[in-house]
Amino acid sequence: MNALETARAAYEGELGGFALKSHDYPTTPLADALNQMYPGLQVLGSITLNESIGGINPNAVQVSADLGAKIVWMPTSKARDQGSNETSTNELKVTDATNHLLSEAVDVIDIIAGQDMVLASGHISPHETIKLFEEAKTRGVQRMIATHPYDVATYPEMELIASTGAYIEFTFLSCMPTKQTMSPRIMSEQILRLGVEKCLVTTDFGQWTNPPPAEGMRMAVAALLDSGMSVDDVATLVKHNPKKIIN
Repeated sequence: MNALETARAAYEGELGGFALKSHDYPTTPLADALNQMYPGLQVLGSITLNESIGGINPNAVQVSADLGAKIVWMPTSKARDQGSNETSTNELKVTDATNHLLSEAVDVIDIIAGQDMVLASGHISPHETIKLFEEAKTRGVQRMIATHPYDVATYPEMELIASTGAYIEFTFLSCMPTKQTMSPRIMSEQILRLGVEKCLVTTDFGQWTNPPPAEGMRMAVAALLDSGMSVDDVATLVKHNPKKIIN
């Protein structure tokens, strides 16, 4: 779906809002236009630090921050997200060969802290995520999201990530036929084990193979309730915790 279709479906479905993410370009100007088109709908702009914008690029993050971007995703393309120790000259990493954060990554952290933005891990490895979030916490970043880490992280790693103050994101896309990496029941079990207060649920929809994200959220809520979660817990995951992160 394109951004206009996504926003229209969200508006008609009476969603409070959504984050507009692209793997290829900053979305803040588009989000601003959609907010004007659909009063009352909160569309958040973002930037993803992939090759198309120069990778870990503090200048691009600063420009996006000045335009009002709310979320900065670490690389999602060519990131080392499978927990492999193998390296490639094409990888986008936030750490160097000695496992220290790149100076550019630290500069990005400082911009995020100064602008009170949200830092999201993208598809970097669990080890890099922990390193990044620990440093971000010491440098004043208040809002952090671990991007569906359960795909590659162990449970102890997710606990360690959550201990930095980051929210653990679970996406309903994982339950769809195109992915099927977990069932709603397993998702609810993992969330309850980690603690509802440390997690949030998103759709990660937008692909042509899936319903509109607004419908995906309805499906996610219904599936979590059907798995045995309480109404209050589901509301915390899809409404209250997301609001805490962006407000």
